[in-house]
Amino acid sequence: MSSSAPQLDDEWLDALEGAPQQRTPWQVVQDTFTGPARWARRISVFAATTPGQIIAMMLVLTLSLAAAGFSMSQSMASRQRALDTLITSTEPMANSAHLLYSSLSQADTVSTTSFVQPGLLTQEQLGTYLASIDRAAVTAGDILEGTVATVGSSFGSAAPSGQDADAVRAEISSLVTEILRDLPMYTAIMERAKVNQRMGNPVGIAYMTEASSVMREQMLKNAEDLSSLTQDEVAAEVQRLSSPQWVPLSGLVAALVFLIIAQWWLWRAFRRRLNKGFIAATAAIIVAICWVGVSNFQSWQNGVVGFERAAEPWQRLADSRIDAQESRTDETLALLSRQSVSRSSQSFELTYLHVTQALDATEELGGPTISEATVASARQALEDWASAHQELVSALSDGRFEHAINLLNATEGADGRPGSAAAFRQLEDDLQELINQTRENTRVHINASLDATRLVSGAVAGLSAFAVVCIWIGIRRRLGEYM
Repeated sequence: MSSSAPQLDDEWLDALEGAPQQRTPWQVVQDTFTGPARWARRISVFAATTPGQIIAMMLVLTLSLAAAGFSMSQSMASRQRALDTLITSTEPMANSAHLLYSSLSQADTVSTTSFVQPGLLTQEQLGTYLASIDRAAVTAGDILEGTVATVGSSFGSAAPSGQDADAVRAEISSLVTEILRDLPMYTAIMERAKVNQRMGNPVGIAYMTEASSVMREQMLKNAEDLSSLTQDEVAAEVQRLSSPQWVPLSGLVAALVFLIIAQWWLWRAFRRRLNKGFIAATAAIIVAICWVGVSNFQSWQNGVVGFERAAEPWQRLADSRIDAQESRTDETLALLSRQSVSRSSQSFELTYLHVTQALDATEELGGPTISEATVASARQALEDWASAHQELVSALSDGRFEHAINLLNATEGADGRPGSAAAFRQLEDDLQELINQTRENTRVHINASLDATRLVSGAVAGLSAFAVVCIWIGIRRRLGEYM
């Protein structure tokens, strides 16, 4: 066939496909980013126009309002949950720790005193002793449950001495476990002491001293550490949850500043009166800021100022009651050992000072719920006990041990005033009543802080959403001018 033969129209169908064209890396990059670059150029050109600037401004305002509202709403909701945990778990756990401490001390006081009275324990004394032991075991279980209940909550987030939540919980559990481990040993030794006392064996005193040593050197020390730790935790949590929310609040303030700048720009761009939608949005954000500010101030007022004033007499009363019980035990041990009462006298003088200061603080800071009659009764009982204690010291110094025993167990003195036993029992009852009253005062302040946070989370979220809707409604007519 001649090479000059005409080529048919469909000859390309029979031709083999040629090799694909080789593309350079630069061509691949150009093909990949050509589309996005084209869109970026179009957006930048549109953003330079007035409608583009309006839409960019609206997006910034929407994001800032939504972010500020969401942040504050979440912060308030988290604070409310933490306060609820504080009032339902952390504070009751701290009260249980104090109750454990006082119950152990009371049990030791009752059981020790029984060794210097004629005959066996009375039915009332036996009931008090058994109730104290039972209450100590129950409250120890409550503390462990409270530790578990606070897992995953804010417990320990403001732990004292820089400890974290796990370290605080581990220390609390360790202290409670040690107390529960020593409790059966104490009761067993004390029961052996009582059995020997009933049989008239002098070794009963040795068993009693050993049991009291276990209580005072191990159990009460651990209980004191436990009470201090949980009280510090409550105070730290209250202070943390009552501090102003500066970061979320600054977000709302920044959103308000953006709104004001946007209205100024609209006025400069359109020379129109203020936009009604933006004014409504500004008013909504101002209301949200004021609401949060008032809530923060109320939380600070109740949680820091009010709680500290209410917690001081509670702590002093709790400590002074423990001091009184230990002084009563010192009186008994001094009588049983037939030794010098100088240590007991010094302990009593310090106890007298602590109780007096606690009653003074209760009258000054306790609040309107404190019963003045109970305070007066406690002061009188303290004076009666002090008078009986002086007679006891005098009798022991003179070696009149039988008379000292009568003085220690007397319910009525020779001058008609209450005796040592009656005065101490009245003082202990009055202090416990005042402790309950001051504890209610501390819970009132925590509840007030909790009430200050109610509805704030939902209100801030709603006001922020309302502000976003208002700015878009307000800008609609300005955008319509370019359509």
